[in-house]
Parts: sequence; structure tokens; C-alpha cells
Amino acid sequence: MDIIKRICNGKIVTPNEIIENGTIVIEGNTIVNIERNKISPVDLNDIDAAGMWVFPGLIDSHSDAIEQEIQPRPTSVMPVSSAFYELERKLAGQGITTMYHSLSLNYTESNGNWVRRNHNVEAIIKKILELTKEQSLIRNKIHLRYELRNIEGYPVVEELLKRNLIDQVSFMDHTPGKGQWHDIEIQKKKFMKQLNLTSEEADLHILELQHDTNLNFDAIKDLADLAYQMGIPLASHDDDTIEKIKMLETWKAAISEFPISLEIAEEARRRGFYVVVGAPNLLLGGSHNKNLSSFEAIQAGLVDILCSDYYPGSLLHGIFYLYNRGHDLVDAVKLATLNPAKSLGLADFTGSIEIGKRADILIIDDEKNQPKLHKTILDGEVIYQIQYRNLEKSIVK
Repeated sequence: MDIIKRICNGKIVTPNEIIENGTIVIEGNTIVNIERNKISPVDLNDIDAAGMWVFPGLIDSHSDAIEQEIQPRPTSVMPVSSAFYELERKLAGQGITTMYHSLSLNYTESNGNWVRRNHNVEAIIKKILELTKEQSLIRNKIHLRYELRNIEGYPVVEELLKRNLIDQVSFMDHTPGKGQWHDIEIQKKKFMKQLNLTSEEADLHILELQHDTNLNFDAIKDLADLAYQMGIPLASHDDDTIEKIKMLETWKAAISEFPISLEIAEEARRRGFYVVVGAPNLLLGGSHNKNLSSFEAIQAGLVDILCSDYYPGSLLHGIFYLYNRGHDLVDAVKLATLNPAKSLGLADFTGSIEIGKRADILIIDDEKNQPKLHKTILDGEVIYQIQYRNLEKSIVK
């Protein structure tokens, strides 16, 4: 018989309301009841959440933190197994119970970051899948990001799709003058800093990139069709024109990541796309390259999903950022839980605190408007817990 445990007396955020002093009853890995009465914990398996928030576990649809963990410096590449397990521990401590590890297929074997080269990406994905079969702390998924200028990467994407080794695919076009780099001067400054180029060298580099050949339309459509046939959600990245949104519709894409303006976000939403923005943008007060402000888009009611983009810790903080500025907490929580679950086909078993769903749950204290995660629960098991010291009561000798 499965062990029954309870999370007692918390402020439970459900898809429709906040239940004060509520209790969640868990049997095995499943929520079997949600009670509205305040009770006293009576069993060793009970958790007292008095005064704390009880959220669903966070679902991060887009984060390239795994790349930084594997290659923290341009010339330093860590073993994938070490990087993966270390990142998992961090993610559990940031409230992320389902992570779509975003790996970018950007380069051939002779250029670019090691972690984004074609066959390295393929090897990393296969290694992560191998590791998660052995053991895992959180629920791990693969989000393959494909740069359309990377023609040599086409067979890799095709194989990964056919073998059903990925859980989401997105198409990117970072050609200077397009998408997030519509302001070429911003990209030029980035190249000068990151690649240590002179102004003239950066101009030449931009010209070379602009003259690179993208995949032809039919080849892209074939990949989109394959993803659809395999049931793998397709996203588009940095959408910058209404014409592009219309084209995505014919590809049966469902997700528009980081549209560059309110106009594009509005059109994507009107056509039924899930619109994704980044939590770092939210916390920093705007885009690092002068594109759409996440806060502005959320205030306009044009956003469905908040992702961590490159900084996983921003997801939980982003929810409270919105709440502390008057945003409805139920809606803010959905941005990083139920809505991504719906867009990625997970909502039948996770993404919300409801009877019959998996017990993926966070217990959070927000004293002084600063969220502090106390426990992360996945499938009914505590996978992370921490107790902060009260230094005011400590005696220093």
C-alpha cells in the first residue's frame, strides 16, 4: 500500500483560486484530496506548511543553463555527467521540477562553441537520456534549438526527430538584421566584445553571416511536418514579422518564443500560438538587446508562458516580481506551471495542484517579499529541502 502523506495548513495555489489553510493529501505519487480545513500534522509523513505558499512544481520550457554548466568557459568543457547532475541539484533548489534542457545546434565541427557543434549536441542529448534512465532528481526533457543557417546540422535534427529523442524543437534564425538582431549595431558591439574584433572586423563578420545560405523552405517544412507527425511540439524563436507568424501557422507550430514587439505577440496570440517571454528580461526591467519588455507584454495580456531563458533562478523570482506589483498570483503561477504544461502536452498529469495529478509541489516562504524555497516535492517525494538559519537569534562567540 502506498504511503499517505499530507501537506497541511498552507496557502495552496490552484488553477482557479488560493485556498487558505488548506491541506493536500498525497497517496504514492498522486494528489488524492485537497481539504479546506486547518488541521494539525499528526504523522511523521505530514508536512506543516503554515504561513507558506504551496505552488505546483515549475515547468521551464526553455533554458540553456545546461550549456553553461557543460562549457563554463570557452576553453573549459566539463564531463556531461558531472555537469548534468550538478545542474539537476541546482534546479531542484530553484523549484523547477520539469526542465526542457535547451541545446542549440548552431555550428559545424570547426567553428563556434564546443557545446553547440552538431555532433557534440547529438552526443550530449544521448548522454543525458542515458543518465536519466539510470537515475534522476527532476523530470528532464530535451528542447533542441535548430539554427536554420546550419545546413550541415539538418541530418542530425532529422535523426533525433525520427528516433523520438527530443521533446520540443524550435527553429532559429540569428542572421544579422533579423529577429532579436534587427538592430545590427547591437550585434556588432556584441561581436566586438565576445570575439575581440575591431570595428572593421566585426563589419566583415556580419557581412559573412548575412551571406550564409539558410535551409530552403521545403527542407524546413519537411522538418516541421516530421515534428508534427512525431507529436513533438514546434516553437519559433524571435518572431519579427506578421508574415513569419502566418508561415508558422502552415507549419503547425504552436509556440512563439520571444516575439520582438507587442504587434507580433498580439498577432501570434490571435492565431492561437502560446507566447513565451523570459523571466530574466522581467527582473532586469527589459530586454538586453532592446526588444520586447516581458513586463510590458504581460501587462498587455499577451503572454502565456514565462521561461528562465538562461538563468533558472529567475523563474520563481519572476512569479513573485509580478505578484508584488499587483499581478494576480494565480495567473502569475500559471505562466510557469499549467500553461507550459498545456503547450507541451503534459497537462494531463502535471502543471497544477488538482486531484488526480502528480504531486509535484513547492513549499515557499515569501517573508520580506523575497521567495525562499523550503521544499521541492516530485511525484510525492521530497527531493530538496533547506532550513535557513535565524542569525538574529544566533549567539556568536
